[in-house]
Amino acid sequence: MADEKNIVLIVDDNEFFLSQQISCLGRERFDIHTASSGKQAIDKARSVNPDLILLDQIMEDMMGLDVCRILKADPATAHIPVIIVSSGEREASRLQLAAAGFDGIIFKPIRRNQTLALVEAFLGIAVRSWARASVSLPCTAIWEGTGKEGTIHSLGGGGAFISGNITPVKGDMCQIRFSLPDSGAGEREVEVRDALVVWLGELDDTSHQGIGIKFLTIKQDDQEAIDRYVASLLNSAET
Repeated sequence: MADEKNIVLIVDDNEFFLSQQISCLGRERFDIHTASSGKQAIDKARSVNPDLILLDQIMEDMMGLDVCRILKADPATAHIPVIIVSSGEREASRLQLAAAGFDGIIFKPIRRNQTLALVEAFLGIAVRSWARASVSLPCTAIWEGTGKEGTIHSLGGGGAFISGNITPVKGDMCQIRFSLPDSGAGEREVEVRDALVVWLGELDDTSHQGIGIKFLTIKQDDQEAIDRYVASLLNSAET
């Protein structure tokens, strides 16, 4: 018997954006339900009990913020992760949405790899298991053109855990730059052109507080260099 599909409720009063989000996820992978108004979204959330909701921020009958507040205040729906799909100004949207109790955010125009990766992260869907190693590598994380210094504490070919003066929300996109020790060339510069924030919190049993990011766009040779570096660290730890 095939595994049951995760139920995703997509809410948008614009047919184009509704179809776009359905296409990003794919009906073959998820059991997708839709709503075209805030009231309909609340009714369907209560009747369908989805595993996750993608909720448009601005609708004619009710703002997404108000829908989110109602869902989070209801014990029957409070547990459902809500990802707001926003077309507003980024910083203002983050502040408003945080007050409404949202769990993640995506800004329009939406991108397939970002949307799918964030949904998979919330639903706990592992696409590929990457070897990871504990490291201590200085890095620069770039949000909206502003660079912030941090430290990578865990690294693998598919992502990293970073601590520092970094305060994003789940769903934020950023760029990451760091150097890998390279016995042949001294150091190798690595640039992750698109990385997605998929979780916030503490790294395992350590005291490091920070963000977990998933690499979305990275050159193949850079990813291979990370894989070799991580493998060398893990091999050294075994000997």
